[in-house]
Amino acid sequence: MCIRDRGYLASMTTSLFGLPVAHASAWIFNCYVIHDDDGIVLFDPGLPVVARTALDLITTQLDRSVADVRGVVCSHAHPDHVGGVSTITAETDAEVQLPDRCRAYLDGETPRVFPTVESLLRFMSVLSEQPFSRHAAAEFAQLGRKVGFGGPSPDLKLDFTPTGFLTTGDTVAAADGWEVIDAPGHTDDSMCLYHAESATLISGDAVVTQDGAAWFNPEFVDLELAKQTEERLRSLEVRHLLPGHGKPIEAPNVWAGARSPLSPPTGPKLLARCSRRFGRWQ
Repeated sequence: MCIRDRGYLASMTTSLFGLPVAHASAWIFNCYVIHDDDGIVLFDPGLPVVARTALDLITTQLDRSVADVRGVVCSHAHPDHVGGVSTITAETDAEVQLPDRCRAYLDGETPRVFPTVESLLRFMSVLSEQPFSRHAAAEFAQLGRKVGFGGPSPDLKLDFTPTGFLTTGDTVAAADGWEVIDAPGHTDDSMCLYHAESATLISGDAVVTQDGAAWFNPEFVDLELAKQTEERLRSLEVRHLLPGHGKPIEAPNVWAGARSPLSPPTGPKLLARCSRRFGRWQ
């Protein structure tokens, strides 16, 4: 369902593929709302507009209270994945958990970043996968100066205090059955959440979707780590893929049509054609 409120365009879905996972988004920025009787966990409320949409979804569509939000989990600390966290913590008592590598960033390690222009030329086809929101684009442009890493400042900046850190094998309170899987490559701190019983992967930016298929992200700081993550994730049974960017997809085997990081985008759209022509795919 698309909504127009406060001057922005956003969308919400109360249940993806019959799962207890709702979806709030604006343009390509996706937040997933894991909800059960024990509480609610938000995964990647990356922009303020997306965070507000997620809170609206909880109260108006799920008929729950914001007091039920017990946790916020971020797949990595790019601005478009942590930028809306303070919007959530301002209205809830949710604990905020980041990938374990963020400890080092907060202690002074400078995160690695990918080359902006080269990476954008490869990634640009994803930008046309979801309805454009001028408001979301404006927020994204502003966030890099305030929060996360990869913007004008090389160091990690946060406008909230994390209450915990997660690594492979950890589970998330109030998100029964969801397990953390480290997934470096796009960034060194990237991680996913996997639910084995339903074969569902919330992939953050380790995997995006484009032209109806899974695509291991062509934006990466380390291609070898990205390949290792691809091998690790392909070993999982995945029927439902909920990406950080692009549309969620369902298939008997999501990986059957999945593309690797240096496989060009497909489809006839202008941005896909431009990416195939100008991106570096060697």
